[in-house]
Parts: sequence; structure tokens; C-alpha cells
Amino acid sequence: MSHSTEVNQRCQNCGAEMIFNPSKNGLVCVGCGSFEPVDGAMTTEKSFETLINNAPTWQKDTAVIRCEHCGAKSVVSKSDLVAKCDYCGAATMVKTDELPGLRPDTIVPFDWNRTDACQQVNNWLSKRLFVPSDFKQQLRERQLNGIYYPAFTFDAHVVTRFSGVLVQTSTSTIVVDGKQTVQTQTFRRGINNVDAHTFDDFLVVANEDITPKVMAHLQPFDTNHGQAFKQSYLAGFTVCQSSIEAKACWREAKKLMEAVIRNKIKAKYTNGNTTIENLQLDLSFSNITYKYVLLPVYVGHIEYHGNKYPLYMNGQTGKIYGKTPKSFWKILLTCAGLGLAAFGFGIVLAMFL
Repeated sequence: MSHSTEVNQRCQNCGAEMIFNPSKNGLVCVGCGSFEPVDGAMTTEKSFETLINNAPTWQKDTAVIRCEHCGAKSVVSKSDLVAKCDYCGAATMVKTDELPGLRPDTIVPFDWNRTDACQQVNNWLSKRLFVPSDFKQQLRERQLNGIYYPAFTFDAHVVTRFSGVLVQTSTSTIVVDGKQTVQTQTFRRGINNVDAHTFDDFLVVANEDITPKVMAHLQPFDTNHGQAFKQSYLAGFTVCQSSIEAKACWREAKKLMEAVIRNKIKAKYTNGNTTIENLQLDLSFSNITYKYVLLPVYVGHIEYHGNKYPLYMNGQTGKIYGKTPKSFWKILLTCAGLGLAAFGFGIVLAMFL
């Protein structure tokens, strides 16, 4: 289980909670309506050496707490007086001596508020004709949770030395003993070449709760125009902490970059009658920079007939990904209706022929 927390910020006028409002780009008090703007600033890339040797932590601003009921751990602001477990709802939280981990340097703020996000989900559901009506109602009634998920973005210049064998086939028709026969010839030749690729903001999720497959469906996130991290952006939202360390994310990034390069080289040399075999790559990375970024995602989980159906929405673009159950009766009635319509059309057509 990864660790998360909801960050609270209090109004200076009345003491009520202040929540970041995406449409106003500032904090709004839920009690008196006071408004406090959040002045953003563009973020910059950091050198890879900083990540490995001297990345900043949250130690001065935050602490790690543990739920005595379920054991989940969260990173919270030291100014928070009350903390509730996001997983079981218990208020039995105790402080630990653990370090909070890396401090984000970049954040992609929510552009959609919860009201508009819920409407977006309703529009998405209305287009799914075979989803059971009671499931739709449950999802409409379920509050969406705004969660910031951690990720690393990497920039890198990669010089690739590669070798392989090009296999070219050709077919021709020849006559043997008066019969036409198709003859296939295969030609092989070795290649040895150098190519270069540049990656910009190559994204790797640093949390195990949201899978790379889900994040791939939600992308893109405009991380190139992310804001320098400020605690105020988190007010009213949940922050899911990193559960995958930076070095592991970089190893994953290199593996994925290699796959991209391999596919591009294959596409370059492969056509209708040519393929490449035994492709060997030797990659050299340079100009490596990174950002540790928080990505905005609305999440809703529905348990329906013993199965869980998570729904995710990109809090910046409104793009939705999720799986839904199918209603047998809706499918059956639709098929029956289409069958009757086709039968009726056939009768009418026959009368005029």
C-alpha cells in the first residue's frame, strides 16, 4: 500500500478550511468565502546529479504519520492539527520517526473543479448505453477524490550504435516442366549504424496505486508548463506519496526509451518485403535532466456485485478512463429491438417489390 494524505489549509479570517479552486487559481474559504490568490511560477529542469546526490526532501515541512487501525502511512504538513486516515477513515494517527522522502519541485494543478468533473463523468456515462442503470446512479452519487500522483519526467539525449541483419525476400513466378511455380529468394546483409534521439519530459509514474496502463490512457499531462511547487495547490486535495524510488524510475525510463528507439529503428528499415533480425543496441545517455512532478487525477471507485470498477479522470484535460459492467438485459433488448426493426423493414420492402 502506498501512502497519501489530504492537505488542509486554514482561513486567517475565520479558521475554516480553504480549498484550491482551479477556476479561480486560488484558495477559497468554505466558511466565509475569503479568496487568496496563488501566484504560480514556471518550473525548471534539474540536473540528474542533483536527483542522485542531493535531491531536496520534505523533512522541514512535513512528517510521516501512521494509522494505528490499518497501518497505512501518510506524509502530512507539520501545521496540520488533525489527520484522518485516507484508507480506513480512522482518526488514530500517530507520528513516526520516518523521513518523508523527496519534495516535489513541479506540480500540474487541477484545471477542473469537482462540480465540472462530476458533470464530465455524467456525460461520459450517458454515452455508455449498456451500463446498468443502478451502477450509473452509484457512480453519479460517489464523490470524486482529487489526488495528486507523483511522477518523474526525464529529458535525455541518446546516441545509439546499432547492428543487425536485414532480411529481404522476393518472389517470382517461374515455369518448371510446363507448370508455373512461385519461387521465393531471401537475401541477407548486415548493417552497422549510428542514430540519435532526444526525449523531452519522458514520464514515469512513481506510485504503484495507479498503473502505467491507466496513466497511458490519461495522458497527456502538460508537464512542460507545470508550476513550481507550492503547498497551497494541495489544499483540499489528496497527495499520494512516492512508493517507487527515483533510481528505479530512471531504470524504468531507460528501458522504455530503449523500446521506443528499437521500434523507430525497426520502422525505418522494415517495409513490405524487408525485416530486421538480431537487432543489437548500444545506448549512450547525455544531457540528462529531471523534474519530480505531481499529476492531477480525479478518482472514483465503485464496488458492484462483488467487483471493483475504478474510474480515473485527468484533472487537467478532463480525459476519462475506466471500465464498466454491461447489462445483459439492455444488450438483449437492444438486439431484439434491432431484430424487430430489421424484420419490419424486410416486410415493408417485400411489399413494394
